[in-house]
Amino acid sequence: MAAPALSLSDCRVLIVDDNEFNRKSLALVIRRAGISDIAFAENGREGLAAVDRFRPDLVLLDVDMPVMNGWEMCEALRRNATHEELPVLFQTALDSDEEQVRCFEAGGSDFISKPIKPGECVARVRHQLEKRKLFNDLANFRERVQRELSHARAMQTSLLPEKRRLAEVADRYGLTLDAHFETSSELGGDFWGLYPLGDRRLGLLLVDFAGHGITAAINTFRLHTLIDRFPMQHAAPSQWLAQLNAALKDVLPTGQFATAFFGILDLATDTLTFAAAGSPNPVLGIPTGAGGNGPEIRLLDSAGLVLGASRRAQYVDQSFRLPRGGFLFLYSDALIECGGEEWGPLGQDAVPDFVRDGLARDRVHPLHPMMERFYARTNLPLRDDLTAVWLARRA
Repeated sequence: MAAPALSLSDCRVLIVDDNEFNRKSLALVIRRAGISDIAFAENGREGLAAVDRFRPDLVLLDVDMPVMNGWEMCEALRRNATHEELPVLFQTALDSDEEQVRCFEAGGSDFISKPIKPGECVARVRHQLEKRKLFNDLANFRERVQRELSHARAMQTSLLPEKRRLAEVADRYGLTLDAHFETSSELGGDFWGLYPLGDRRLGLLLVDFAGHGITAAINTFRLHTLIDRFPMQHAAPSQWLAQLNAALKDVLPTGQFATAFFGILDLATDTLTFAAAGSPNPVLGIPTGAGGNGPEIRLLDSAGLVLGASRRAQYVDQSFRLPRGGFLFLYSDALIECGGEEWGPLGQDAVPDFVRDGLARDRVHPLHPMMERFYARTNLPLRDDLTAVWLARRA
């Protein structure tokens, strides 16, 4: 069954023709399409002024007119960005192929040959106006979606530690803290956070949900509502991660899961204790003392069942020394899986050298040169969301 015709009663049509009889005849014809809001102009110059004043949805334009002909008026319209998409339907008695091509070259949308055939005229006017309505509806829908995505992105970004928060935590615990966050589309599935646990202990969480876009972003909001339900103060990282996993298992749709790292830095014992759920391998750096050739850098084991896959998943605590001068580098898998045509993905094994190169370029804040190198070798837009967190204890 054919779709019902769109109503054109709210459409405006401008008829530009130097012949009064033609103007009145055309107006009678297009009223058959339900159009009553019609304006007139007698040449191209008056037509341009009428377009700005009347704001038509369609211009019926004669070719041969004094002062300014139809081709010149149409070309002037197309030079104005405001009227680039305004449909222009030429009416012409010129029937040569060359002259009809000239109508399209001037920017016309279509043409009607004179003498005007009422049925054909109504059909072509309706086609142009219906197409314009559909494009306008689509543009309005896209604008609304973009606006709502922008609001959602701002909400998602507000869940992450802002620069002022990083500076406060860094000063409180004697740390250098830098972070980078970028989504592959308007919304992403990465999340990370800092959680002060008294004066000497600091929690650090990084979660990467499968996929990206709206579904992954909704999962980050789900995660954020769950975190406060499970106090970190007296729980081992493995216990806390197990609680979070069970809660996510209840709320995530089938097939949705996340990798995660959760660690607690104890400044009193110079110890980092963490549990992982299949996250990319963290990088730990330990100072080697005077005369050493830079810090000892190693990839830590981050194996573990992803969050949300099984309620019975168990996680293991691992502890390492993280004294003054040491550092921890966390990242989501976009860092090692996104690449460009020339260089390809960085890969997990290359991350220690990637960190050494960053330290060589900026010993205190190596994350910035690391990101510069990553983007220099990677095609944009990213295929996945990227989070990178640098935490270093001041010497």
